[in-house]
Amino acid sequence: MTQKDEIIVDLDLPVNERWSFLINYKSEINQLLEYYLNDFEGGEFIFDSIGIYKKEIISNEYLEEINFISSISNFSPDEVLIANLYYDVLKFYFGCTAFAVENNGSILHSRNLDWWTENNILSEYSKIFLYQKNGQTVYKTVGWVGFVGALSGLKPGKFSLTLNAVLSNDTPEIALPVSFLLRNILNTANSFDEAKNKLEQTTIASDCLILLSGAQINEMVVIERTPKRFATRRTETKFIAVTNDYKKLENNTSDDSELQSTSCCRFNRTQELLAEQIPADYEQCFNILKDDKVMMGITVQQMVFNNETGEIKLIKTANTAFE
Repeated sequence: MTQKDEIIVDLDLPVNERWSFLINYKSEINQLLEYYLNDFEGGEFIFDSIGIYKKEIISNEYLEEINFISSISNFSPDEVLIANLYYDVLKFYFGCTAFAVENNGSILHSRNLDWWTENNILSEYSKIFLYQKNGQTVYKTVGWVGFVGALSGLKPGKFSLTLNAVLSNDTPEIALPVSFLLRNILNTANSFDEAKNKLEQTTIASDCLILLSGAQINEMVVIERTPKRFATRRTETKFIAVTNDYKKLENNTSDDSELQSTSCCRFNRTQELLAEQIPADYEQCFNILKDDKVMMGITVQQMVFNNETGEIKLIKTANTAFE
């Protein structure tokens, strides 16, 4: 990562001023939005529900952000919002392997973000956003310009969280999108326990797995979710890992996608490597993420969070699955 890939978002400013820097990224925003929306072919049903999301689900603050992004892009506010619902509608495109470790009283939280893209724009345009109040960073996310939710985020000295995809037979809900929930929690939760309770109890739009780790010993859990159900998986070791299948929550779907069918292999290999040696630094974490039985050909981001210091190390990787 270079300094230009870190962007400050001043939460003390009105929305149009807070995001004014996006004018310099108009080309990136248009490319990303076009990419997201192209994937919705066959999923046009989401357009029928967008009015309900705007009226009852999405906060006014986020709608103002969506409207501002629309004003500097080639897309309508509805199209920008729909693009931001990508995970909840098309999560079968996501993979991901994540783990957290405790070493000498510190917790490192690591993840591969696996997401197929034809031209590597998701990797190339990855950024770290520093959300600040009174000149101090309150939380950080790893994402893209024009995307207002969070798939990966860190609250320095408090906790970090990452989102993995999973499928169940439970009925989807017209409810808070998962990526919006994660940003809400980064913005409002002030402890690991508060974040955990909200992740467990909030009704959400779709299935997901969330790795949540804190800044204290024993603060590492995987929260397995459907829209209304949850099960929380803890660990008796100094590490915990998650890929793309339920380990604790009762579920009866078949492994009918590549992501789910490879999930156990990636999970077992990650567990094996962590059992051999608990990573003590960023490099050792990245070595596990880069292992040829852990990293997928669709990996676009590799990241390691230091929960205590708030530091994020990010590597942009190129899709190789179809080369």
